[in-house]
Amino acid sequence: MIIYLIKNYLKMMLRSSSNILMYILAPTIVAAVLTSAFTTLMDSYKAPETFEVGYRVSEGSVFAGGMNALKETLGDNGVIMTEYAEGDPEEIMGRMELCAFAEFKDNEYLLYKNRDSRIEGQTLEYIIGEWSSHMMTGMVRATGIIQGDNNNGEDGAAMFAAITDSSKIKVEHPFYVPAIDSTDYYGIIEIAYFAWCSIICGAMVFTAEKKYRIGRRLAMSGVSEFKLYISRLVPIILSVSIGLLLSAVVGIVFFDVHWGNAFLSALVVLMSIFAATSFELVIYNATSSMVATVVISFAIVWFMGFFGGSFETYMFSSAPQVLKELSPIYYENRALVELSCMGKSDFVLRSILISGAIGIVGSALNIGILKLRKGRS
Repeated sequence: MIIYLIKNYLKMMLRSSSNILMYILAPTIVAAVLTSAFTTLMDSYKAPETFEVGYRVSEGSVFAGGMNALKETLGDNGVIMTEYAEGDPEEIMGRMELCAFAEFKDNEYLLYKNRDSRIEGQTLEYIIGEWSSHMMTGMVRATGIIQGDNNNGEDGAAMFAAITDSSKIKVEHPFYVPAIDSTDYYGIIEIAYFAWCSIICGAMVFTAEKKYRIGRRLAMSGVSEFKLYISRLVPIILSVSIGLLLSAVVGIVFFDVHWGNAFLSALVVLMSIFAATSFELVIYNATSSMVATVVISFAIVWFMGFFGGSFETYMFSSAPQVLKELSPIYYENRALVELSCMGKSDFVLRSILISGAIGIVGSALNIGILKLRKGRS
């Protein structure tokens, strides 16, 4: 009996072309609009492989002896240092398209940074700052003090080179979450958001069911509340899954959306459909009104999506973290985005557990409400 009911409900839902089209077009259109709006905001910075900076060393500068070592170190890291003996540093930067200009005086240095190359300028500032700090420390600890002509002599140069060589800058690469562009982000996130609008897929069927009193006839036929609930739950999950799968394929083919781990991503979305369907059926069974169900469901889902990052990315959202974590959509979004850009995510298990808990509790409430209604009729 239950297989027969599931098959009939599924046929009715799939026969309605508007159901499938909505789950294909709605995520695609919303994702396209948001992608266009946030493309610039989510563009990631791409550092150049090499960049050029200018420099000048004043006669008698304490930095003169270490310049060769500094230039060699920077050259190994893609920073080309070119000497300009004369001219205004800012004018030279503009004319020669330099990222920065370092001017080494007697016992201090000035660094000019190009406004259009802030990252490169900050990088150079850090390297030179560390280099000069280590060099000065080495000078203080040195047994001999370089004075007069020795500043530019062979002994001075050898000592500066030794100090520089012994003061290597330690480079570490801490773990970080790679950036994701707006196309991938919204192409994935909107699938998760519309998974929470699953009740729409059964709206017309439930309206017709109520009009022709099919539910009452099924109750009188002796179908258990569990079977009646499952016969509604499973077709909605299958129909929504088919629609969103086709929407995901459209995103992959036409927008080059990258999903990362396909199996885990599909599992996260499927569990969210289960949670959403169960949750929204609670509202429908409690109110017996599809209009009320749609209004209440959409209001709740919109707020969960708003704080969960469905419209403004959760990375840039100014909402308190505690509000984000109250939304199950937030965990789904985090899991799917990190699966896309890293291939793994600590949020996958949390998302599945939260969706599963919502689905199980919702299922128990649905069966309880159906039994209560049957007892009153």
